[in-house]
Amino acid sequence: MSVTFIKLPHISDSAEDRMKLRVTCQGFIQFLLLSIGLSILAHFISQSGIIDNLWIITTVDIPLLILAFGLSLANIGSKVYRWKYLSNYYYREISWHDASLVSVSSLFFANITPGKIGDLYKAYFMKRRYGVQFLDGVSMIFYERFFELTILFLVAAGIAMIQLRAITVIALEFTLLVLFLLLVFYYKADFFIGLAQRVLVKLPTEKIDPGRDLRIRKMPFLNITVVFLITVISLVLEFVRLWVVALAFGFLLNPIQLSIFMSLAFIIGLVSQIPLGVGAMEGSLNYFVASMGVPSVTAIAIVLVDRTISMYFALVLGFIFSKFSLDALKDAVT
Repeated sequence: MSVTFIKLPHISDSAEDRMKLRVTCQGFIQFLLLSIGLSILAHFISQSGIIDNLWIITTVDIPLLILAFGLSLANIGSKVYRWKYLSNYYYREISWHDASLVSVSSLFFANITPGKIGDLYKAYFMKRRYGVQFLDGVSMIFYERFFELTILFLVAAGIAMIQLRAITVIALEFTLLVLFLLLVFYYKADFFIGLAQRVLVKLPTEKIDPGRDLRIRKMPFLNITVVFLITVISLVLEFVRLWVVALAFGFLLNPIQLSIFMSLAFIIGLVSQIPLGVGAMEGSLNYFVASMGVPSVTAIAIVLVDRTISMYFALVLGFIFSKFSLDALKDAVT
């Protein structure tokens, strides 16, 4: 992937050189993380024995697999509706077409970047397409991510109901700590944004008025509840899809326990900072599914099929939609 640098008049040569170096370093780190993730994934695949037992894939129940794929599409649809609802509150009603463009495109931009930082594309799209203040777009993303993380950590905390080993207690304590930090961050978001502003106004590439306060626009309780419920539905669709995929391979797993393990795998993939969580999520989820009594060769098959019809499908779909969304911005307002 090539990167073209355009020399801006207001940026000095030294500043431009630092920008080039930063982008190059970020690209190298991203490539390194992805390579590590792929190596981890290759290790789990080779150790599972699925390469010598590819016939396992042919045993999948096709109707159930189609149902799982439908749940994956429904999950994407819930994300589109959530963005449309947030847009209606922060700006004005946008079309389903544009809500789909920005939401599905972000599935590509967010997942190819560490920590899903590429999700900021949605704020950029709204600014260019509708003239929405960039920070309003950031506020919308904040509510999406805040509730997703909160629900994932709450579900993951349910591991305490499964077994209280030493590592489980540590994981539970870490989960409670993160929940506490999320709560503090929500109520003190403006404070952290203010700290970031002091740095942003010094960057030559950012056009931010030093005299303007950057603040997260808080939503009323009723609107917050609606966004929270949409996010719950979105994640429930994720949990049910994995349960249906396991059922398609002939294993009726405990849905609550499976949801807890899937949440833990999501968190591990996110913490790893590897794009898509490749390797980290598959490896951890494979371990968790196998711990539920599923043979290792079938466990990795369940994980790979689920990831293919969810994350990897969403990535390809997001890439396609990103082309259309970038085209839509060519004639957008600035």
